[in-house]
Amino acid sequence: MTRIAITGAAGRMGRVLIEAVNNDEAAEVAGAIVLENDPMVGVDAGAIAGLATTLNVKAVTSVEEAIPHFDVLIDFTSPESTMANVELCQKHGKGIVIGTTGLTEEQKSKLKAAAADTRIVFAPNYSVGVNLCLNLLRMAAKVMGDESDIEVIEMHHR
Repeated sequence: MTRIAITGAAGRMGRVLIEAVNNDEAAEVAGAIVLENDPMVGVDAGAIAGLATTLNVKAVTSVEEAIPHFDVLIDFTSPESTMANVELCQKHGKGIVIGTTGLTEEQKSKLKAAAADTRIVFAPNYSVGVNLCLNLLRMAAKVMGDESDIEVIEMHHR
């Protein structure tokens, strides 16, 4: 069983991830990390996600507190937090799944270097629709050529 900790556990994505991990027979919620001033500090992860069951995992305010309890960290935070979390996971032999947007090229290079000895999965967007759109745009750009000017506007959380 893979023990998973989730950063931003009280946010929209965090709550969805808690539920998804809880519903996966091969995984268990082993950590819920929230901001220091979040009212969910100390609250059970199941309650945070609105589940009908208690998961016996209280929300904490730092990844360091959760380190002994998880195998993989899911991180959908800020570029700065993500990079700090990568260092922690690297130091403690933990895997990390990153969905953070806005990483600089330098930060992406650091991720690539860290991946030499740390299990890292990184995608700035895990949305099936967005990734499908990106592939379709690559095809369209090939067909349309350099003569065309294509503009794409992305919206979510309608």
